[in-house]
Formats: sequence, structure tokens, C-alpha cells
Amino acid sequence: MSKKRVVVIGSGFAGLSVATHLASSGYEVTILEKNSTPGGRARKFEAEGFVFDMGPSWYWMPDVFDTYFAHFGKKVSDYYQLKRLDPSYAVIFGQDDFVDIPADLDAFRALLESMEPGAAAQLDTFLEQAAYKYKVGIQDLVYRPSRSVFEFTSPALLADMLRMDIFQSMAKHVRKFFKEDKIIRLMEFPVLFLGETAQNIPALYSLMNYADIALGTWYPEGVCIRL
Repeated sequence: MSKKRVVVIGSGFAGLSVATHLASSGYEVTILEKNSTPGGRARKFEAEGFVFDMGPSWYWMPDVFDTYFAHFGKKVSDYYQLKRLDPSYAVIFGQDDFVDIPADLDAFRALLESMEPGAAAQLDTFLEQAAYKYKVGIQDLVYRPSRSVFEFTSPALLADMLRMDIFQSMAKHVRKFFKEDKIIRLMEFPVLFLGETAQNIPALYSLMNYADIALGTWYPEGVCIRL
């Protein structure tokens, strides 16, 4: 019996993940890519002796990459070494007005406390909720195949979804915890990676803050995610 054939359009991370999982399940896979190299947003562009990343040079959610490689009996360290950045990154508010975001959670708590008294304790509560959203949203919902709406209709899952603030905006959610404008902008920053503003995205996505603050910003040494 001949293998079933599948065509995957695009060789970014999503396309490569789909293609490799299908191939490991016995499908004959063809990937179509408009560019001369794979990688999608992780491609590189070279001109006049300079090299530019077309997307990220670092990443969050290292557990997602761990899960991918583990599916094939591999580890991230088989291909590249990860280094947690400290500071994670710098946020620039204006000319000569910026703040380095420390990797250490206690240092980050102290930073927020210096901006707004009581903010450290508020951060703890905020992150506790965000950790729950990350556990359910990333480790459960994302890995469901989404072939039917009935995958999401169990009473336990519906209760989880109500706890994840899917009907409240991220902007309102952040302001329940913090009053200082700079802290609000710091906490709203991660959702920009989803291509939306805090006013228009559900507070479910505070899970991005958990990925940022608790799981850290990681740099793949020597590769810059280039394929």
C-alpha cells in the first residue's frame, strides 16, 4: 500500500513542525516554500557583508521546543545550546528613559516595587493566575488537534476556560493589579508579539507574561534560530 501524500505550504516553524510530524507518522510529505531557504520568520538576510535575522534572535516558551524535539527522541541540546539572557531585554519608554528587565524574579519584583509600592505582591498574584493560564492554555488547549468543537466541551475544561479570563481584555486585567503607567506598559508588552493590542486581546494571554517573567528569555548560542 502506497503512502498517503501531503503537501505543506511554507517552511517556517509551523510548516516544518507539521511536515516532520506527518513524516514520522508515515506520510510522504512535500514542502512548498517561496523563498530560497527554509525558516519563515527565522530566516536570515545577508547583504554587503551584514547578516540580519528576519525574525527572532531569542525565544520564550522553551518547553514548547523541548516537547517538539522529544517527539522524535531528541533534545534541544543535540542541536544548539541555550543561554538565558540577563537582563532579558530592555524596554525603552523614550529618549534616555529605559529599563532593563532582570531575569531574576526577585529582582523584577524589586524593580516593580520601586515604581509602585505594593506592586511586588500584586505581581505574585498576577503571575499565579498567569501560570494557571499557561498550564491550561499551552499544555492542554494548544496540543488538542482541534478536529471538533466537542474536544473543548468537557465540564472541567469549560470551567478552566472561565477561569482564564477569556471575556476580559488584557488592558482591563492588567489595570486590576497595577496603577503605574510604566508597569502597565511593561505588562502589556508581551501581547504585542501576537499582533494585537492589550485593548483587543483577551486576558487569557497574560500567559505570555508568565512565559516572559517566569520561564525567561533564551538565546540559542551560535545559531540565532537560523535553519
